[in-house]
Amino acid sequence: MALVACLAAASLAGGGRASASARSLIEGEPQPELASFNLGASGGGAGSGAVLSDGSVVLASLSADSATAVVCRLLPGARRCVSTATLSAYAGNGNRDGFFGVPEVLAIGGTDVAVVLEDCCYVPAFGGFGGAVVFESTNDGATFSGEVPAGIIQDVSAATVADGQIVVASSDTSSLNVQALGWPAHIALSPPANPNLRHDGNTSLSTYDGGVLVASDDASGNTLVEYAPKGSNFNRSSSYRSPVGIFHGEDLAGVSSNALLTYSSTSNPGAFLRFFNGRSFGPRYKVPEPAGAVDDYWSLQDASGVAHVFFLDRSAGSEMCSEATRSGLHWSSIATYNPMASAGGLVPALGPSGTGFVYETDVVSPPDLAQPILGYQSVVIELGRHRAPLGKRTYLTGQAAAHLPGQVVTLERRVSTGVWSTISVTRESSRGRFAFTVPGITDAYRVVVAYEPGYLLYGYSNVVILTTVPVPKPKR
Repeated sequence: MALVACLAAASLAGGGRASASARSLIEGEPQPELASFNLGASGGGAGSGAVLSDGSVVLASLSADSATAVVCRLLPGARRCVSTATLSAYAGNGNRDGFFGVPEVLAIGGTDVAVVLEDCCYVPAFGGFGGAVVFESTNDGATFSGEVPAGIIQDVSAATVADGQIVVASSDTSSLNVQALGWPAHIALSPPANPNLRHDGNTSLSTYDGGVLVASDDASGNTLVEYAPKGSNFNRSSSYRSPVGIFHGEDLAGVSSNALLTYSSTSNPGAFLRFFNGRSFGPRYKVPEPAGAVDDYWSLQDASGVAHVFFLDRSAGSEMCSEATRSGLHWSSIATYNPMASAGGLVPALGPSGTGFVYETDVVSPPDLAQPILGYQSVVIELGRHRAPLGKRTYLTGQAAAHLPGQVVTLERRVSTGVWSTISVTRESSRGRFAFTVPGITDAYRVVVAYEPGYLLYGYSNVVILTTVPVPKPKR
């Protein structure tokens, strides 16, 4: 199923509600640039992804036997890996380790990328226990070093970069564990911090104002959040303000920047968004859902101050949905994408503009799927006149909202229902304007603005109709 409505994060900059009328302008569906695609038979386990400064995306996922993790690097708009790398768990002295938790991809800065995993259990530096290992790349994730033992924390399932350090956290352990690792990585045998001692189910980390927000949920269906400010010793339990939020009856979906997403752990369905202000969380906002939705696999990513929420609607054949908000008060229209029926999790990897991919990870069987997330181009056209003498040309002018100087703009006429034919081509001005000369025949016209690979959808204009009238014969 093609996208119903997709809006760029810029449309939310003023905090206003996205206009529902935008839907009536899209007459180009299905849009091939939105089709999901597979990343090869490397999936089967948990995964994560990150967008780098050059716009490329790096995804790491566990192999089916957990002995390796596969790293895929995608360029903007690409539909296959431009490079792959295989990361291997420790093997030596007749022993073969495996990876546990989530292979966490981190954009360190520039061309540096790190992938952090737990390797268990025979890495010599860990003395017969599992621990965090780091694979380092200095070329945007194309190739990686061998594993570097880095910390004694086990079951790594969340990670962030804060105050120049890699910070990782456990999941599904008897208590919440957080450990800061150096960069470049080196062994750190000091014990992890314990922000709280409740049984930890799900864990998520984010960086806020240089500090670390740590969110987790307990065995009773409650979410707890602690915060360690910038400059803290992230390996010291007392650094974490305990807690900055406790939300009863809500399980954790994720935290990103200062946005926290939870979902009901009771019989009442739904998901909720809150924002952290450095001391506490503000009010709870209910996340809008389609009528009759049966929601599942909630996930979250903040991009330039806009919170993007993703989930599966099981009532509609496991279709993936998304929506975005800057404040929680006003939301974009709900976008509906292709089904991801075998997903065990949805992993967004979005750049600053809110575009990128959502990955279907931890699948029942490989391969992993990737769903492009692209911004919407608004295109509006009008005729110089709607009635003209037969054979007399007129003008069509238009405006594209994305303003891509030199972008290809195509004028089309309707041949039959759903079928369009190209008449002529021009390019956008620096202000997103364009103009065409229209033949003096009765016809329906639209304009299509080319898509920007990895960033913007094709833009389809409204349809205008030129009606020609016979030229009166001169009187004798």
